[in-house]
Amino acid sequence: VLMKVCHPNMNVPFFKISAKNKKLISRSKAFHLHQVYIDIYNSQIILQKNHHVLINGRQ
Repeated sequence: VLMKVCHPNMNVPFFKISAKNKKLISRSKAFHLHQVYIDIYNSQIILQKNHHVLINGRQ
């Protein structure tokens, strides 16, 4: 989880931003960001590589 609302009395909607890493090369220690997940207003937005965006599982 990269960011989320922690205090229930804050005057903002609940949201959570998380990400999934993927290893670049099997012997390398380098990773790249594979997907970013944004949960807000009972919806999930997934930002994928190559500029693909899914909203609730649909493009």
